[in-house]
Amino acid sequence: MLRTPDNCRHRAVVDIGERSATACNLFGRIMGIKDQSACIIEPDACEACCGSFRNPEDINPVIASLVYTMASRIVKSGGHPECSVTHAASLMMRAEHQLSVIVREIPEQNFPLSAANIRQPGPPTEERSIGAFRWAAAMLTAPRREPVIEQTLNSLTNAGFRDIHVFAEPEAAIPDRFKELQTTRRSRRFGNFLNFYSSLSTLLSQQPDADAYAVFQDDIEVASGLRQWCEEQLWPQDSGVVSLFTPRLHSQRTAGWWIFNPGPQRVCGAQALVFRRDLLQRFLSDPHVLHSLQLRIRGDDEVLGGWLARNGLGIAYHTPSLVQHTGKTSSIYPGQHDLRNLSNHVRSAEDIRNWKPPALVLGRIGLAGWNSATGLGTINRDIACRLPIKQWLVPQHPWLSTLDFSTPRSVEITVSPTPAEDLNQWVSSLDWLLFSERPCLDSLPRLAAHSGVGIACIPMWEWVKPDLSWLPFVDVMICPTLHAYKLMTDWVHRYGFGWKTVYVPWPVDGNRFPFRQRTLCREFLFVNGWGGGLAHRANGSQVPYQRKGMELIIAAARIAPDLKFVIRSQHQLRPGLPPNIRIAPPLDDNAGLYDEGDVCVQPSHYEGLGLQLLECQAAGMPLITTAGPPMNEANPWRTIPTCGQEVINVGGGFISAELMTPESIVETLRPLAGSDIREPSRQSREYVQRERCWENARRLILAELVRR
Repeated sequence: MLRTPDNCRHRAVVDIGERSATACNLFGRIMGIKDQSACIIEPDACEACCGSFRNPEDINPVIASLVYTMASRIVKSGGHPECSVTHAASLMMRAEHQLSVIVREIPEQNFPLSAANIRQPGPPTEERSIGAFRWAAAMLTAPRREPVIEQTLNSLTNAGFRDIHVFAEPEAAIPDRFKELQTTRRSRRFGNFLNFYSSLSTLLSQQPDADAYAVFQDDIEVASGLRQWCEEQLWPQDSGVVSLFTPRLHSQRTAGWWIFNPGPQRVCGAQALVFRRDLLQRFLSDPHVLHSLQLRIRGDDEVLGGWLARNGLGIAYHTPSLVQHTGKTSSIYPGQHDLRNLSNHVRSAEDIRNWKPPALVLGRIGLAGWNSATGLGTINRDIACRLPIKQWLVPQHPWLSTLDFSTPRSVEITVSPTPAEDLNQWVSSLDWLLFSERPCLDSLPRLAAHSGVGIACIPMWEWVKPDLSWLPFVDVMICPTLHAYKLMTDWVHRYGFGWKTVYVPWPVDGNRFPFRQRTLCREFLFVNGWGGGLAHRANGSQVPYQRKGMELIIAAARIAPDLKFVIRSQHQLRPGLPPNIRIAPPLDDNAGLYDEGDVCVQPSHYEGLGLQLLECQAAGMPLITTAGPPMNEANPWRTIPTCGQEVINVGGGFISAELMTPESIVETLRPLAGSDIREPSRQSREYVQRERCWENARRLILAELVRR
């Protein structure tokens, strides 16, 4: 039977405070530690162990790495109540023999290297005197249609890196004047990550006393004099991983170092990385890194970004960039232009002090998303009208037709599906890809990332799950609610995503909803839209409600025949409604939704944004909605008390839904029936004009979508 974390007999779930975690009993048994809370492991370590070629009982590389890490910590701290220093030291030796893996390209060499395979440092020489900063440097090269390796080696020489170890893939050409460099020629293709990992292992084994281990790609231009400058700078803010290349996407407006973890998908090429010795050793022996070495499905930047995120570490980037990427084609993504990595760089270390940031220029923005009679369609049309969108890619909605649309200015609209080569061309003409909730075409974020295009998402929190394939490519989360902002910020720390999170209180177009002064509360309006879809409980059973809470409105009307309701719904309602409910016809144009009724009541169980909560107020309707977030962020006149929460599954992800009773709705509404609402009506309109206007939102959004 295939071994998985769910069926592993060594796995145990333990409670730690208010959360649960995974412990490994085999790990504890090997260490001799009975306290399960001391044997907590990360979920992806558990998955890596189950996916290992060796059984955990045989101490596979994952278990060996865990044992080695804890044992070395015990030795360093002087012992543990259940594990002595002597026992921990013996465990380190035992684990070290089991730690390495074999890859088919180098069957004679195990990774990571054990202490026995690392050359011992010799006595210092005049050239390498005690106290001198010592470098171990490698350059990776592969065949290219337009080789630039000679320019790269020239710039490395001018930068002060003359003792370079070249690691060459088959058929990679090395200029004759650099033949004297130490060169390792691969007999078969290693690929991106194995070449990267193997070169670092080789540097560590050959030069174990180096202070800095640098790996350069073969298509870069390095600032002259950089080596000496680096020796005065390393290690900035004690960061042990430094990128001498700063992609334009990560560039700042002021000169200096910035510690940043952009996430697994946005490290952007690893053109010039420098490791401190201790962190290099940790990286090379990490169980997940070893697992990636076996799987061979990830690039060096993705593996490094994931490792940094798991360990709570960052990369030190410098503005301006100290290296420029000069390659015109990608060796990782064959056949594609490699526009990912352009920097605001300096050609000499002496130029750093006089560097000035380039003028900010608004990027070319491409919008992707439906143009349908839905809330998302409304958001996309507002964006196309209110922001300087260059192109709008409109995928076909799975069950709704695409609306006719024209903007006050020229927006190039492309209706998808389109061939893959056309999508490549579409994204490569942009600086930013922008979408709400989802890209609709899951391949778009990857295509955009590989073309150097920034990716901005307006997340609807209930539909965003940590395992979505496109999520790691996002650079900016433009959160339309404070609830989404808090969640997306938490995910940066919880899951290691690298996006920037900004809060933009989502606007509505007040010009589309003419203000009508409401005077008396006679009739309550409920806008159902499409209902919001169905959800399920954790056991798979369907919940008896939809997002908008229409079942609560109908039940409240039955309880209180003295209250009058009007419902607008794009779904046809079942017969047999209480006589105090009036059905208004559905409208494709949301501008007329609020012509009926006096006060809008929306008992939503959950909302990503809930445009009705804002649009009704723009039209002069006071709002009554749920007391829970994000509904209560929309300036409600009154809130409906909740009686609890329920965990439900929406689109494959679990979220929390607010629960209410129809009795609580009646108790909230009945005192308002017949009351004077002139002042709440006016204040609702003023709130939208003041806090939810497009002028404010446009300024905040465009500040993020600049071409750096």
